[in-house]
Amino acid sequence: MADPRDTEGIDAGPGPRGPEDYAGRYLKDFREFDGDDVAESIIGGRVRATMPLPSRIQPHPRLVVPGDPGTVDAARAGLDGHPLILEVGSGLGRFINGLAAQRPDARLLGCETRLGFCVKALRRADREGHSHLFMAWGDARLTIPLVVPPGTADEAYLLYPDPWWKRKHARRRHGSLMATVLADALRPGGLMVLKSDVEPYLAQMLESFLQTGRYDAGNAPPELPNTDRELRLLRSGTNTFTAALIRR
Repeated sequence: MADPRDTEGIDAGPGPRGPEDYAGRYLKDFREFDGDDVAESIIGGRVRATMPLPSRIQPHPRLVVPGDPGTVDAARAGLDGHPLILEVGSGLGRFINGLAAQRPDARLLGCETRLGFCVKALRRADREGHSHLFMAWGDARLTIPLVVPPGTADEAYLLYPDPWWKRKHARRRHGSLMATVLADALRPGGLMVLKSDVEPYLAQMLESFLQTGRYDAGNAPPELPNTDRELRLLRSGTNTFTAALIRR
C-alpha cells in the first residue's frame, strides 16, 4: 500500500482538469500545519457553545444547540446503542441524508457552523423519513466532544472543507486539533474519510491526522453519496481526491 502521506497515494476522482485552474495563484499563501499545531481557530468562536437557540428559529427535536443542555442530553440518548456515523461540515445535508438512507441501522450526527443549514438538513431528513439523523450547530471541534462519548463512533467523514484561501483565514483550516477530536470520538478500527478538490489541503490534513499517531491508512467504502459540492465538481470535470484512515 502506498505511503498515505505521499500525495501520489491519494485517490483522484474523475475529471480532465485539476484545482490549479482556480487555486494556483493562492497556493503560495497556503499555510501548512505541523503535527504539534493544535491552535486552529474555532469557527464562530467558543462563545457560540454557550448560546441558546435564537428566538426566530423553531426548535427541532434532533437539533443540538450547545448552549441548551437539554438538546445535548436528548441527542446523547437518541444516538446511544446504535452504530454512530459523524459528518463534519454537513452543509445542507445532501451527503448525510444520503448516508442515512443507506444506513437505517445507524444513527448519524452532522456538525455544521451555519444554523440555517442545520435546520434545512433536518427538514430534508423529515421529508425523507430519516428520524435517525441529528444535527449539531457549531464547530465540530467543540460539538463532537460535547455530544459523542469517547470511542463510540464507527465512521467519520470530513468532505470538501473550505480551504480558506486568505492567509488571515488559514487558521480556520482543519489540522491536528480536528484529528484529535475525531480520534477521541472514533472506536478502535473506526473509519475516517477525507475528501477535497484541493490536493495540497488534503495532503496537509492527512499529514496532520497521521502525525497524531492515532491513525493508519485505510480504504474508503465504495458508492458513498455525493455532497452538493462534489456534484458541482463532477459536473464541471474538476478532479476530486480521497483519503481514508483507520483509528488505531
